[in-house]
Amino acid sequence: MTSSAIVRRLAIGAGALALLAGCSDRERDRAEPPAAEAPPAPAAAPETTPPVPTLPAVDVANAEQFVTDEGDRLETLTFDTVGEMTVEGVADGAVAPIYAVPVAAGQTLTAKLESSSSNIYFNVSDAADHSGAALFRGEVEGEAASLTAPRDMTYVLTPFQPRASARRGETAPYRLTVARN
Repeated sequence: MTSSAIVRRLAIGAGALALLAGCSDRERDRAEPPAAEAPPAPAAAPETTPPVPTLPAVDVANAEQFVTDEGDRLETLTFDTVGEMTVEGVADGAVAPIYAVPVAAGQTLTAKLESSSSNIYFNVSDAADHSGAALFRGEVEGEAASLTAPRDMTYVLTPFQPRASARRGETAPYRLTVARN
């Protein structure tokens, strides 16, 4: 190979190196404007709790229909819209307190009766229902009720003793725990 061929090859090689150097990342990064930073991700939405329903007024006029025996009395259970309370009472013969509990549409009422006596039960009824039918019959269904209100309404909880116990004048102390959620 002649010296002129070697020089030509060196010149071609040097040109190729210069071309490659012009295409390097460093050169390209200098030529392009810096990319804008991505905007920060939006903050996560704060957790929201479902709104607390507004309780309807107690339907006292209709709840009074459950006060049938002399000595019975209607008591409105007043507690947080979502919460629970426990009342203690005594069924004395056929006489026992009757409890009215307002419940908003969609809320669930739960109630549990505890007693040292095996002769006390409770029913849960719709105050506006004048048929006499209970929505929950403790004597048949047990000591705990759970009912979801299809509309704003007042539930009436009626503790009672079976007729034979009531006629004998027996007493039955109880604890009734009622909750709305």
